Amino acid sequence: MSQLHYRTCHLCETMCGIEVEHDGEQVIAIRGDKNDVLSQGNICPKSTGIQDIHSCPDRLKKPLMRIRKNPAEKSPDDTWIEVEWEEALDYTAGELANIQNEHGMNSLASYWGRSTAHNLGALLSVPPVQKILGSRNVFTGSTVDQMPHNFVWHHMLGHQFLCTIPDINRTDYYLMLGTNPKVSNGAQMSTGANTWKKLNDIRERGGKCVLIDPRRTESAKYMDEHHFIHPHADSMFLIGIIQVIFAKGLAKPGRMAGHINGWDEIAPLVNQFDLDRIAEVTSIARTDIERIAEEFATAKRPVCYGRTGISMVQFAGLTQWLMQTLNVIVGSMDEIGGMMFPKPAVESRPLTHSSWATYHSRVSGRPEFSGEFPMAVLGEEILTPGQDQIRGLIGLAGNMVLSMADGNNSEKALQAVDFYVAVDPYLNETTRFADIILPPCGPFEKGHYDMFYHLYDTINWAKYSPPLFITEHSKWTDFEILRELMGRFASQRTQNPLKKMLIKLTHSAVKNFLNPERIVAIALRFGPYGKGLNPFKKNALSLQKLKENPHGVFLGDLEYSLPEGLYTEDKKINLAPKVFVEDLPRLKAWFVNGGLEATQCESEFDLKIISRLTNRTLGWMHHSYRLIKGKNPCELMIHPDDAATRGIEKDSLVNVTSRTGQIQIPVDITENIMPGVVCMPHLWGHNRVGTRQKVANANPGVSMNDLTDVTGIDQLTGNAIVNGVPVKVEAVATITDREETHTDESVEEFFA
Repeated sequence: MSQLHYRTCHLCETMCGIEVEHDGEQVIAIRGDKNDVLSQGNICPKSTGIQDIHSCPDRLKKPLMRIRKNPAEKSPDDTWIEVEWEEALDYTAGELANIQNEHGMNSLASYWGRSTAHNLGALLSVPPVQKILGSRNVFTGSTVDQMPHNFVWHHMLGHQFLCTIPDINRTDYYLMLGTNPKVSNGAQMSTGANTWKKLNDIRERGGKCVLIDPRRTESAKYMDEHHFIHPHADSMFLIGIIQVIFAKGLAKPGRMAGHINGWDEIAPLVNQFDLDRIAEVTSIARTDIERIAEEFATAKRPVCYGRTGISMVQFAGLTQWLMQTLNVIVGSMDEIGGMMFPKPAVESRPLTHSSWATYHSRVSGRPEFSGEFPMAVLGEEILTPGQDQIRGLIGLAGNMVLSMADGNNSEKALQAVDFYVAVDPYLNETTRFADIILPPCGPFEKGHYDMFYHLYDTINWAKYSPPLFITEHSKWTDFEILRELMGRFASQRTQNPLKKMLIKLTHSAVKNFLNPERIVAIALRFGPYGKGLNPFKKNALSLQKLKENPHGVFLGDLEYSLPEGLYTEDKKINLAPKVFVEDLPRLKAWFVNGGLEATQCESEFDLKIISRLTNRTLGWMHHSYRLIKGKNPCELMIHPDDAATRGIEKDSLVNVTSRTGQIQIPVDITENIMPGVVCMPHLWGHNRVGTRQKVANANPGVSMNDLTDVTGIDQLTGNAIVNGVPVKVEAVATITDREETHTDESVEEFFA
């Protein structure tokens, strides 16, 4: 007899509610939960793929240990053997402790992939693991997509996680840059897979939606206007908008008047740039810039919103700063319909870190940001000999070979590290370099609460999802794996008998009294909606109340929270932080003083490549048959004019070459991409040897990060430059039969 289980999809910050039909052991179907307080039945295709991950035969169930053919190096000919958990944990802890005892605290590094933030147990493990390791070498996937957001929040608002969220439910002018909510379902704006409906709602209530993007994306049909823009030029467009608003006397601080520092500095800064030149380098007509600026500033409730598309470019930090500045100068910061701030049921900000340049990386001297270094320096920190060279690595989730800039560089670094332990359920392109893989249990075998992504809420709400299945493997969640590993590591690192005893006692206490569910219960009690120390408080939120309401609990619309909610010392918005002002000359040199033309003329790489998201792009979901079957999405979009001048026809296979690498890919000739720009999906490239992922490897595609450059970063924030990388494109063959993915019966039998 089938049963129903309700939970939150954990794949992205959209946090859709899903209804899981099951028979007690296997999933029968996954649908949208029509009663979910946020998503109201809306889901994207990715949610249905979780069913395949649960049943995937390639998903590891026991630790996998490498037996080297040559003790001196890793080789594709090495053997992998399954080992028991106790042996695996003791072995791993011993190897890590030996490295640190011999080479110092900073000889170990940790890498936390993107899905860490979507995983309750993994996220709760980050602070204690970093504390126990004691190493300053901390890396996350954030510096390849969103770190400029956090950088701006830190410098303007006082904390890297004081997240500005567009109040899309109440705005009437929506100016959008570098984001595609029809596919991403919001992205840093949790709406529940119905953002496109909300765009329609804006227009139906008399508002307007404007999209600025080098590609006419899937979201364009829900907008009133779309304007092509050259990659890297978003900052110039925003400068033009801000300049016009000040020139026309339309700037107004709104309710934040008296709580802003640096207001008088903005107009002189943007007036350094000529508006005609701005129009030229953006490809957006001056009349359009002036019109959009006036419309935006005179709208009742305007908001400007941008996501990773403007964080993975040459001037990412400046672009994000200018976007927030635009919202401030029209009175939309912490205003209904503008940029607002959710009030999560679990208040995590006081427990997190926000800092800048308190120390620097060993090799290239990059400043830390909030306790981590850019991923761009991980390779050099491993490959460059010397004191504090990274020799051991703990990696959780994340497939950096495919997801980080310059996958070939990532491979060299992973090959060179002395010992690498991967906490991951697959032997994939990255974990094939590990010495041991510790696989966490499946997605339905652990509880879920979005400890982090409620910072992106467009309404205030809460929901807890208990485990669905309990199996022999269920006890090995990410939390339990890291708890047991760190307990053993700390014990083996010290030779002091008293310290060993204290460590074992502490470890035993944590093991007996703390688990993710209990931590959530405590956090809810002492959160803004909980009982706190008042046992008589009525209608308080608790874990038990969430369990009794499996579709979630609505906690109210977004409300005013500034200036009290600011983390700056004086409780004022810092509108002109020194770090951004000092980066403007770099922007001016590029776009005004000839740097742009010089770059275009000196190179044979005459096109700029940008990435795109598909509704089945998330790399760890390429193990789902139902998500990757059908037409191969791994194609290069190119404008008809660019195709014609290169002799490229609709059935062409082309070489795409950058300074760092080359790939071959079929083309999609379309006017949905602007001339001079090409576009392809990211996170593909399952063509490396030595993996165990039958479904993903059946449709390998190619990796865009074989073209990106590890040295290409936004100099201010350290974020990787993924969009706007110079390439050349040449036709090499004609494809007679377009490939359909997974049409044979073998893959279907694989999941049967």
